[in-house]
Amino acid sequence: MANTLTVSETQEAMTSHQEKKKLVSRDPAREVVETIVFVVVLVLLLKLFVTEAFVIPTGSMAETLYGYQKLITCPKCGHLFPVNSHDEVEANQATRQRHPLVGYTCPNCRYMHRDLNHGLPEKNNSGDRVLVLKPLYHVRPPHRGDVVVFKYPEAPQENHVPANYIKRAMGFGGETVAIHRGDLFVTRSLAYPEDNPLFPRPERAVDLWRPEYRYPNSAHAEELFRASRDAGFTNKVPGGFEIVRKGEQQLLADRRIVWDNDKQPKELVGIGLPRWQIVGAEGRWKTDNDKQPRAFAHSGDELDWITYKHLVWKLDTNKRRVPWRWPDPEGAKPVPGPIDNMLGYNAGIEWNPVLRQPQSRDESRDSLRDATMWVGDLILECEVEMSAGSEVVLELTRGTSRFQAKFGNGQVSLARIGALGPEFGQPTRPCRVQAGTYQLRFANVDCRLWVWVDGQLIDFGDEALYSPVEPATFHPDDLHNKEGYTQDDIDRPASIGARGAVASIRHIKLFRDIYYTRELGVGDHSGADIFYVQPGHYLCLGDNSAQSSDSRKWGVVPERLLLGKAVFVFFPLGRVGFIK
Repeated sequence: MANTLTVSETQEAMTSHQEKKKLVSRDPAREVVETIVFVVVLVLLLKLFVTEAFVIPTGSMAETLYGYQKLITCPKCGHLFPVNSHDEVEANQATRQRHPLVGYTCPNCRYMHRDLNHGLPEKNNSGDRVLVLKPLYHVRPPHRGDVVVFKYPEAPQENHVPANYIKRAMGFGGETVAIHRGDLFVTRSLAYPEDNPLFPRPERAVDLWRPEYRYPNSAHAEELFRASRDAGFTNKVPGGFEIVRKGEQQLLADRRIVWDNDKQPKELVGIGLPRWQIVGAEGRWKTDNDKQPRAFAHSGDELDWITYKHLVWKLDTNKRRVPWRWPDPEGAKPVPGPIDNMLGYNAGIEWNPVLRQPQSRDESRDSLRDATMWVGDLILECEVEMSAGSEVVLELTRGTSRFQAKFGNGQVSLARIGALGPEFGQPTRPCRVQAGTYQLRFANVDCRLWVWVDGQLIDFGDEALYSPVEPATFHPDDLHNKEGYTQDDIDRPASIGARGAVASIRHIKLFRDIYYTRELGVGDHSGADIFYVQPGHYLCLGDNSAQSSDSRKWGVVPERLLLGKAVFVFFPLGRVGFIK
């Protein structure tokens, strides 16, 4: 006979079970402890295997990521920018004392504030806090341009505290990387045989990261680089160097302000303004203010131009260009010059307690050289209001060539003007620009042209690429460094043209790209710093190249010391967002 329960027996059993549960007393303290243990274990597992938070202490990645800084609003032009205050918070490495920040130079209008008593924010903002994904390197290696966190190879710990660095991975094992005129070039064709005494190996493989094993500017690397440069970095040289081109997101993240035309100090009227000037046009251009034009309107069938002048230089007693700051102690007026590598983050003025005098971070001999280098990679933005049948042209000059993006009649086309001729013809794409108001952006970065309309990229593919051919001549001021700028880079580095009825061109902003500075100095044969990256290692560079301690100085990064990829800024709240 089967073992079965009647309905009444089943109900009786259930009632008995529920009564027993009520008799079991629950321990609230035990539940709290269990919850805490669970949360702690979960956090430890996440930190160990998934993600971890890091604080950016220094300014080597500025202005992509901030270290200790004061946020300054220029009292003259209103431009908001960060200034490095690391040595005010922590002791300066050279003096072992803190250096109070007593001044700054605005990167937009070049106003210099120097005051020992007041005029600066009292609060120092701590560095950005970022989330780092750890499993990335177990799944795939970093891509070029990824922001990575790693342990410093020479001293992974200092006083039992991890020495973590954050940079961009820009070179990979087996590559030879060259830094030339602010850009990066790479080849994988060069060999460094172990039996060649010119390419020694360490006794321990763990020491391959050291700077001597990058074989800086080896003879055969310089020879290949010169041949590649003379051939315009084209495929005419088998296995030659090729330029490294960044993607859209990194390009936009790397922008540095040159001039915001909406932010013009009234004190510069007649001295350093206007920077955007009308070229001829016989009255076809109109402005909202002749002395400080922020908006331009055009009418007429001719193609007429407004042109930017980089009025941040003055002439010294030898008629050489040197940086101009205002108010100038001698009352000197600025003169046009090439667009430079000045970064407001680096231009803080500190009080040196040992020398008992103020000193600017970017006025030392090497820093001044880096800050005054010519930058030819530019980004131009503006808002245009135009009627049907009109045309607007954005133009950027680099060396002997002028590059144009022509907008109108529902399309945009690219063009190249100059002695080198139209390498890529005039590729054309459809776009929304006809009659109406549009946000336009045109960039010439890493020998690639970029176009955006209302923030949307117009893809030209390989038709927008060109080879970085060396110009045949240099400007007379530039004979020493041979950076390659010409008189056009001074007279018209950026221009805007209009044909037909254009009601307004306003909100004009000019930016520049990151300029990678050199460490090996000038006067060498190739004009480049060239490094080999040992297999299993990475060449990591800071975005603030002029003041970054990175692979150019102390060597490459072993893969075993990589901690992960920095992906997100979660504090301060005003900077929350993904890292590009």
